[in-house]
Amino acid sequence: MSLTIKSCYALRGLYELYKLQNIQSQNEEKNYVSIFNISENTEIPNEFLAKIFSELKRAGIVDSGRGKFGGFNLTKNPEDVKLSEIVEALEVPLNSYDCVTKGTCTNQDACPADFVWKRVQKAIFDELSKITLKDIIEYGEQKGNVSPI
Repeated sequence: MSLTIKSCYALRGLYELYKLQNIQSQNEEKNYVSIFNISENTEIPNEFLAKIFSELKRAGIVDSGRGKFGGFNLTKNPEDVKLSEIVEALEVPLNSYDCVTKGTCTNQDACPADFVWKRVQKAIFDELSKITLKDIIEYGEQKGNVSPI
């Protein structure tokens, strides 16, 4: 049960998307930000970031557009995006224990540890639910517009 680099990259990518989206909205009508620009600014591999953003799209956190002015944009205000949503969209390992995901275990009678995984899962998501994308953005801005992660 662990968080992977995907979540870290997602937060960095979403932070950069927000920054670039705000710059663009001041200069023009374009709402979408190229995954290439996000990748280039964050030094996250383009193909990996594109896969992450595809998963975030399925979760309704970002939207995408095709064509010359295509790319990604945030579908919600940053204060409405909880980190628990982002992590839940990306991190399958957190759901790898049947006792956590299904409430049952193949070895329920003999397993002395199921309560541990349930408590750890709950603690992680309780904390992640207290933090929003807006918190990440504000922290990054305090740090001088460098990636907060």
